[in-house]
Amino acid sequence: MRLSVIIPTYQETTRLNITLNEIMPFLDTHFNKSFEIIIVDDPNSQNGYTELIGENKNDSRIIFMKQDKRLGKGAAVKKGCLAGRGEIILFMDADHATPVEEFKNFLPHFQNNLDILVSGVRTYQDDESKWRRVLGLTAQLFLHLVLYKKAVIDSQCGFKAFNKNLVQKIFPILKINGGMMDAEVIYLMHKYNYKITFIPVTWNNKADSKINILRCIVNDPIDIISVRLFDLLGFYKLKYPTGVSIGS
Repeated sequence: MRLSVIIPTYQETTRLNITLNEIMPFLDTHFNKSFEIIIVDDPNSQNGYTELIGENKNDSRIIFMKQDKRLGKGAAVKKGCLAGRGEIILFMDADHATPVEEFKNFLPHFQNNLDILVSGVRTYQDDESKWRRVLGLTAQLFLHLVLYKKAVIDSQCGFKAFNKNLVQKIFPILKINGGMMDAEVIYLMHKYNYKITFIPVTWNNKADSKINILRCIVNDPIDIISVRLFDLLGFYKLKYPTGVSIGS
């Protein structure tokens, strides 16, 4: 298996199936049969789940996983990435805000078999909400003041790829279930001196976002501070030391 694509979802039936129809031609062309798509879905308040419809429902390359309860994007990404069998594991948003074709620019960075995170950097779009931009910039400032050891261009872009070896080291020790899981990953990459490469990607602000601004304002600072506390309490100890290749 060459590539695993992880898609976290929450009440995304219509949009998810549009996304799958959009990304399949690229995956078929560039990875033939050596890819899988893992969808990890959180239930809504009525315990209803996203559904696969049409041709996607019977596609054996699509694996659909369900969370027992609403946990958040971070928990869904963690579950999917740990389940991925690909040499490279990519997670992306269900709304396909970053076109999957951007992944072509990521591939050369995986040729040296290093433990590496390649992360997208979102370009500004005219239709982006002013308040979403303000929230994002405020979060980045807070992250740099409280958490990061190095400068980070964009930690929250939902288009990131890892080699499997790195996923098996970092993801088992993740603690954050919400959207600040991305920041937690970058914090651990800094802590253990793993390589991060940032690459500009196209990003289109899609309508009907599932982001709850008020919830982010309340929960994100708590999660950011929690990462520091988890580290002080010794919860971020790697099972496999830096430089060890798992399964080699």
